[in-house]
Amino acid sequence: MAFENWSQKSRDTLRLKRLAIGSSLGAVGLVGGMTYLVLTSQAAAEELEEEAKVVEVQLAKEPEPPPEPEPPPPPPELKPRKPNPGPRLQKLETPTTISDDKLQEKDVKPADGGGDPYEKGGGDGSSGPKTAEVAAPTPPPPPPAPVLPKVKKPVPVSEGMTPPEPIVKLVKPEYPADAKAAGLEGTVVIRYVVSEQGDVTEVRAMKGPPELHAVCVAAVKAMRFKPALDADGKPVMVVRYMKFPFKLRT
Repeated sequence: MAFENWSQKSRDTLRLKRLAIGSSLGAVGLVGGMTYLVLTSQAAAEELEEEAKVVEVQLAKEPEPPPEPEPPPPPPELKPRKPNPGPRLQKLETPTTISDDKLQEKDVKPADGGGDPYEKGGGDGSSGPKTAEVAAPTPPPPPPAPVLPKVKKPVPVSEGMTPPEPIVKLVKPEYPADAKAAGLEGTVVIRYVVSEQGDVTEVRAMKGPPELHAVCVAAVKAMRFKPALDADGKPVMVVRYMKFPFKLRT
């Protein structure tokens, strides 16, 4: 057998084997690919089918509101009550004047054995026991108003009266040094009252420089008098005036 023929035949066999193997592998790959495609398509179809399913979710039902309570029945109409007039007291007759010494507690006796006239019914005084009508005693007259003593007022000495006579004569007041240094001059008028006992009261200055008042008032208060007498010769309180001139010598 020639070498070329052998080599050619051997190549054909190897080629056939390769072709057979390649065909087998190709067939296997084709079958595997088709199988993969089929499985993949089924899986995709299942996924789409799952996605296509709509999940129905039932919402919870809202609770029904409770029934409204029935309104209470209206209150019964109240009839206006008549005001209680209270017990009716018996009219008392006008009492007569009875002195306190004649009216004694033992002389007043209650009717029907005494007791409360309203104890056994008859708030209006119609069915209850009646009480004896007792005349109220006349209150004593008020005491007389006290008589206030009349306040005597001094009067000026008039005709028919005897003026007061000085017992302790007037001592002429000295010229105050301050007033003399200041050159004060003038006439001071003093009013005073001689009482029924001859005392000098209510002495006050009426006119003149104020710096000269004190010495004049002191001089008048030091005097004493016999009281003035009225027309009947009775002591009377009189008012008098006295002047004190003050003048600087030049």
